[in-house]
Amino acid sequence: MRAKAVATILCFQIFLGAIPGTLGAKPSRYLFKSTYTFENRGETPYIIVNDDAEVPLFVNNDRQKAIIIHASHEILEEIHGVKGKPVGYLDLPSEIEAGGSLAFSVKYLIESGGIKRPIIDPMESKALRDIPERLVDSYTSETETFRLNDEIEGLALELMDGSTDVLEIVTDVLNWVITRITYRNFEVPRYPDETLESLQGDCDDQAILMISILRSLGIPAFLQIGVVFSESISSESSSWEGHLTFVQDGIGWHGWAMVYIPPWGWIPIDLTLTNAKDPLDMIKRAPEYSSNIVTAFNVSEHHYIAESRRSREKVVASEIYITIADIATVNANISFWNSYNIIGAFVIGGTILVGVFMFISKKRPYICISAYPHPC
Repeated sequence: MRAKAVATILCFQIFLGAIPGTLGAKPSRYLFKSTYTFENRGETPYIIVNDDAEVPLFVNNDRQKAIIIHASHEILEEIHGVKGKPVGYLDLPSEIEAGGSLAFSVKYLIESGGIKRPIIDPMESKALRDIPERLVDSYTSETETFRLNDEIEGLALELMDGSTDVLEIVTDVLNWVITRITYRNFEVPRYPDETLESLQGDCDDQAILMISILRSLGIPAFLQIGVVFSESISSESSSWEGHLTFVQDGIGWHGWAMVYIPPWGWIPIDLTLTNAKDPLDMIKRAPEYSSNIVTAFNVSEHHYIAESRRSREKVVASEIYITIADIATVNANISFWNSYNIIGAFVIGGTILVGVFMFISKKRPYICISAYPHPC
C-alpha cells in the first residue's frame, strides 16, 4: 500500500523556492533509513500478504547506485524490470496478533551523480517522423494509468494545432497544463480525465495528464517516481483517515514526466518543482539533472493508480495503523564500495544487482515536492 500517502507530506514547502542540488563529477552519497510500524488495533489477527511485504528496488544505472546495508528482515526474492518497477519481498511474519504491532526497517546507501544538461535550441528540434518507431510502439499506447477519452484526445489535437515539431508540441502542452491546472495534493493518484475535469492535481497528477496528452499524439512519455534529498526537508503528516502517519527528515518523494524529444532524447519535465514560468525554461531548468534527485522506478504499463487506490481502501477498512519514518543523511561520509562489501552484495556478469527501496510500492504516500520539495 505504498500509494499516495507520501503525497501529503511536503506540499507545504512548495512555495519556499528550489532546494539546492549538486551537479558535477563527484557523486553525492546518502544514507537513507525507512522504518515501518504496523499497529493492529483490532480484535482479530491481521494477516500479512505479499503487498505488505513488497519493497520497491531503486533503478541502478550509470548515474546512480543503491544498495541495502542493513535490513531487519531478509529479502526473500527480487524481481527486476517488471513493467518498469523492480521489487523485492521481505520475510515478514505471517500475521500480527490482535493488539500487537510489527516494526521493520531497511537502511540504504545511495550514490548519485549529476547529469549534464543538454543545450536545447528550438531551431534544432526534430519532427514527429524522427521519433524511433520502437519508442512509439512502447511508450504511446493507452494504459491503466494513462487512459484516454474523447475530451483528452480532442484537447491534444487542439494544442497540436497541425504542428509536427516535437519540442513545439511539448511546450504548448506543458504551457496549457501549468496555466490551467491548480496545484492540489490528493491522498491517491488521479486519472488524467479526473485531473482534466477538476483542473486540480499535484506533481504526478499533472505529469500523468501531460503524458496522456502527449501519448495520444504519438510522442513517447512515461512517469518517473523518485526521491529528493535535502537537509531542509522535515515534516510529519497523517492521511488515509488517520491510518497512515508519515515522517520525513532529509528526504521527500516526487514524480515527474520523461518525454522523448528528438534530437536530445529522453528529457525530464518537472511540472511542480521549479520556479520557472516559461514552459521552455521549465524544460531547460528541470531539477532532475541534479545529483540530489534519485529515480526509484518508472511508470508506463503497471497499474500505478489502481494499486494505490486499492491500498488505501484496504488500510482504511482495516484496524491497521501504519507509521512510516524516512530519515536521510545528506552527503554521508561513508565509502560506498566498503559498505557494499560488508553486506556481501553479489555481482553477475560484472553487473551489480542490488535491492533498494522499501515500500514505495503499496504503502508510500507520495509527497510531491513541488518547487522543492513533494510524491505526489
